[in-house]
Amino acid sequence: MRNQFFRFFISIFLISLAVILVQCCFIFVGNMRVAGLWKDMVFEEFASSVRSSVEGLSDAGSDSVMNLMVSRTSERISGLLFRDQSGRYILSLGASSAGEQLPSPEARRSVITAVPSGRFKLNYQRSISYIDVDIPAPKYSISIDTDPFTGLPRSISFDKVEGGEDMLVSLPSIVADQDIAGTIMIIADGSIAGYIDVLVYRIDYYAPTTFALKNLFGAFLLSLPIALVISAVLAAIVSRKNDRSVKEIRNSLSRLSLGYFDVSLPRQSTEEMQQIADSITALGKDLSRHQKSRKEWIRNISHDLNTPVTSINLLVNGALDGMFPLDGKLLEELKKETDTLTGRIQSVAQYSYLLSPDARAEKKDVSILETADGVLQSEKMDALIPADDMTVYADPKLLEKALREVLRNARTYGSGEGSPRLSFRRGDDGKTVIEVTNSGHLPSPLPQFFEPWARGDASRTAGGSGLGLPIVYQIMELHGGSVRIGESDGNVTVTLAFPGKA
Repeated sequence: MRNQFFRFFISIFLISLAVILVQCCFIFVGNMRVAGLWKDMVFEEFASSVRSSVEGLSDAGSDSVMNLMVSRTSERISGLLFRDQSGRYILSLGASSAGEQLPSPEARRSVITAVPSGRFKLNYQRSISYIDVDIPAPKYSISIDTDPFTGLPRSISFDKVEGGEDMLVSLPSIVADQDIAGTIMIIADGSIAGYIDVLVYRIDYYAPTTFALKNLFGAFLLSLPIALVISAVLAAIVSRKNDRSVKEIRNSLSRLSLGYFDVSLPRQSTEEMQQIADSITALGKDLSRHQKSRKEWIRNISHDLNTPVTSINLLVNGALDGMFPLDGKLLEELKKETDTLTGRIQSVAQYSYLLSPDARAEKKDVSILETADGVLQSEKMDALIPADDMTVYADPKLLEKALREVLRNARTYGSGEGSPRLSFRRGDDGKTVIEVTNSGHLPSPLPQFFEPWARGDASRTAGGSGLGLPIVYQIMELHGGSVRIGESDGNVTVTLAFPGKA
């Protein structure tokens, strides 16, 4: 059982550990998502500011595009990268997302005639290392339309770019692809003139944010061992309780297997274990009842078979001693007792067969009236039957046996006032219902009619085998139907309900 405890413990502990790992994944993914949302928000605010500036320009040629971009950057934008129409890097302003100063090629010093004013500075370097990265397609475009005669800008428009493919570009190695929040494409007179990449400070660049993230993450890391210890303690408690429940259930089942059916389990800690314990207790009661029933079976079978055998022995011994003359009357008595013995043996054999897994009901449409007439003629008894016939989907031989036992029961235990009445009808649920009614009363208290020899000595006094209604019950079970017995207004009715065709 120690292995059982450890299996419970390891299972529960691993589940707790899996929950903690899932939480870690959620925190990691959540941080990445927040970082992405942060970049998108800053870039969209910048794009909105640029759009407002472009739409409000009264003189399109008063400011260059570079000055326009720089003037609209907020403190959350770290820098700008400029690329030419082929996508090649030519200039940078400001810093990377981590705060490192961006380099610009020394060769561009002579080309740049005016350095934009503002917080961004130019940092010319002779040697710059580059790295190829994939960046998303531009999100927006600035279109400049120039006057063909003066060469001055005539109009500027800011538009959203739909679609597009990712671009492979070479950027300074201190710039990572995830640092670029978005790209704005510059279009001059219908042709691409260049690109401007916007860099945004990372969310953890700011001291307050970094402080909050570090403390929150530190608290989370500190909580991990505490959570693991609590999980281990709870897993041990739950495992011990389950281990105790399993041990009690195992011991109870062992007692049942040894024939001790008076098992009683204590109250269990979980609803599932309590249901198992209740089932084992109910099983013990059922096994005890079946054991008593089995003993009663043996006693009743011995009694029922011994009665005609004793009578036969008395008659034979009396004839041998000369007490009874060996004549036709003696032979008739011998035959009567022999028939009784044969009938009871056949009833036991048939009931045993109906209980076996080999028993089958070979169903087909059978005439109820023809079957009932055959039974009444062979039993030499009268019954009131309807004029109209009806078919029932049943095994012909088993149907005949069921009607025979029910009619015999009606004749044997009826009050003798009138003949039994047979009726049948089709139920609303498609079942065929056959009823046999006779005058009389049910005994009190009511016995288990469908249990073998339930009437005990009363059935033997009346001459029955005690197996009639149990045989009927098993026949209806094979058909998937039901049988019930009830009393109303001085009449006892046995009802057989056969299901229709599937």
